[in-house]
Amino acid sequence: MIYSPSRISWDSNVKHYIRNGLYNNLPIAIMSQIPKTNKHRWERESDDKYLGCEVATFIKEELELIKRTGESRNAKKLMEGYFKLSDTYHEIISSVKGVKHQLALQKEKMVNAIEMVKDLVPVETALRVFNISRATYHNYKTLVINKCDSSYFLWCVKHYPHQLLKKEILQIKKYMENDDYTYWSKSSIYLLALRNADVSICLTSWYKYTKLLGYTASRHLQPKKIYSSLTSFRPNEIWCADVTILKTADEKKHYIHFLMDHYSKMILGYSVENRSSPKAIKNLLKKAYLKHKNNSPITFVTDGGVENVNTTIQEFLNTTDQDIKHLIAQKDIPFSNSKIEAFNKIIKHQFLLPRNLENRKQLIHALAEDVPTYNTIRPQFSLEGNTPTETFEGNIIDLKSYKTHFEEQKRWRVMLNQQNKCKNCES
Repeated sequence: MIYSPSRISWDSNVKHYIRNGLYNNLPIAIMSQIPKTNKHRWERESDDKYLGCEVATFIKEELELIKRTGESRNAKKLMEGYFKLSDTYHEIISSVKGVKHQLALQKEKMVNAIEMVKDLVPVETALRVFNISRATYHNYKTLVINKCDSSYFLWCVKHYPHQLLKKEILQIKKYMENDDYTYWSKSSIYLLALRNADVSICLTSWYKYTKLLGYTASRHLQPKKIYSSLTSFRPNEIWCADVTILKTADEKKHYIHFLMDHYSKMILGYSVENRSSPKAIKNLLKKAYLKHKNNSPITFVTDGGVENVNTTIQEFLNTTDQDIKHLIAQKDIPFSNSKIEAFNKIIKHQFLLPRNLENRKQLIHALAEDVPTYNTIRPQFSLEGNTPTETFEGNIIDLKSYKTHFEEQKRWRVMLNQQNKCKNCES
């Protein structure tokens, strides 16, 4: 205890803490300065000794939670740790799109939960859990608690006087649910209602209320036709061709023609032209046919573009004695040409575009490097770890053979980690 020669006047709050049995909740620095005689006297003082003693009763009720919490230092640490975790969680998810919107949709649950525990957990503390401001909370509370039968959505008409009238919202529903306008865009339906003098709102409000009413789906409800992927079982069974366009820094477009083996995904040939070229496709087919011709017929699959469907291609196919049969995807067969279309994205986004090519010369040089890399170096998971060339030539590797040492490495890893002398772990 610190001795002071002069008389000390103690704050009434200190006396209230001690009188209500909260001595241990005081800061240690203050506790060390309170004489034992003062503490003894304050503990035995009657509640009605001071004017305004009714406040003491109120304080006692409010401090009951503090008393229960303060009796356990672990409880304090637990609450501090909880809110630290809560703050960290909100910091992490703050960048996730749609989180705040989802919270707003659950405003009634949020308000009810906070109101239910507000006698135990202060509102400001509870708001930290949901990461919303006091103003936002009062807005939610107004919507949830002050429901009004005069409003279609039960919003208080005094707090939200600008909301649409019931009859206006019913007009919106009338138009949106009319079978004659099922496939119309929302803006067209709005314009019709406006021209018929049935609504007096702007387009933004129309969009807002149609969303609130649940008309969120696109008005174009016709489902897209889904095409399954073409399947092959061996190299040189199916070849596919396509053209992709790449623009270089000099603002010139280059049409890259590719011929691919469907099974192995190996590029059999490519050509860079100024436009879609039937001759380029024919030359790629001719070279691949002379090099990889086998005893079984080859199916040649393309889309219906003019570079693929023309007399130039057909005349060459006639010379192969039906060794190559041409089929149009999604026309002659119910399949898409998706495998080579997927390759087009790979070669452009993983190889060519990152190079920031300036002209055709650089493009041709890049393709001379990148196509062999794709064919012989870049393994693919869809090929079970093989490269396209390995798959095409039948030199199949077993990916499991690369995993045989995993268990041994796991044991070695555990042993080294256990032997590691970490300064933080030793402390």
